[in-house]
Amino acid sequence: MSGKFPQVRCFKIPSMENQTIERLEGTDCPDTCVPQARTIARFQASIEAVAGKWKIGILCALLDGKLRFGDLRRALPGITQHMLTVQLRDLEANGLLTRAVHAEVPPRVEYALTAASLALLPVFRSLRDWAEIHGDALLARGAEPKAPRKNAATREKKARRD
Repeated sequence: MSGKFPQVRCFKIPSMENQTIERLEGTDCPDTCVPQARTIARFQASIEAVAGKWKIGILCALLDGKLRFGDLRRALPGITQHMLTVQLRDLEANGLLTRAVHAEVPPRVEYALTAASLALLPVFRSLRDWAEIHGDALLARGAEPKAPRKNAATREKKARRD
């Protein structure tokens, strides 16, 4: 195959119980339909770019337009200032939001979605629809969000106070 587009891989999973992957009839699928390592790596990097307790919430909060740090913090009850800073830096580094610093006193910083993050909207909608169907079963199996773990230093401080 020539050009800059990757080769299309075609496969189906006829039964989730036995986890088999078979070639689709009537396609020009190559002998192996297992995704290449590079494809899997790209997929994992994409998932990691939006994974975490706060990132999707941050992106959703920005759907209505630019927001300042304080506005984002109010939109996400429970997030700490440090965690919001870390998550915003990570999203910016991954090209999913922009950070605009305005030359004012005091400085005004606004965050906004990028074209890359807006391109995720259909994916988020599909995932939301999937969660409507399968989410209750996941919660019943114990896949509910877990509270953040306290690090050893926090546990030591608490033990000393007690």
